[in-house]
Amino acid sequence: MDETIAILREQTILCNRLLKLFAELTDLLKNNSLDMVQTVRKIEPVITELSRNSMRTQNFLDRMHTKTFSDFLNSQEKSGKRDVAESLLKQADNLQTQIRRSTATLKRLTKNGMDFVNFNINVMSQSSTNATYGAEATTGTQSNRRIFDTNV
Repeated sequence: MDETIAILREQTILCNRLLKLFAELTDLLKNNSLDMVQTVRKIEPVITELSRNSMRTQNFLDRMHTKTFSDFLNSQEKSGKRDVAESLLKQADNLQTQIRRSTATLKRLTKNGMDFVNFNINVMSQSSTNATYGAEATTGTQSNRRIFDTNV
């Protein structure tokens, strides 16, 4: 049970750290800040440690012949350590749900940023288009390219 608590405690700490860094990165993206490099560099080792924790978790579960921590905990006798482990498991599950939401937000903000960059490149290159994306460029313009021919 001690190994279970250690793994879950480490996972909870790492998830908390990652969630805070994701919040910091989200704020930077929302504020159009250029200081994202340092935050991304802080995120990388946390993700590496979470990966190691995941491998350690899988090794433990394989040794115990169970698929999940909840299955393992349900097979154990009621005790104070089991209660601690169940509490840590709930915290870890909650944090992982929050991380999934933060990841979705970061993906959306990144996509919006890329769309903004592509739009500005198209505006600067004076590309034009019709109502449909595959339509021929309008006549009488300086460029005969369609708007998405100039994407980076």
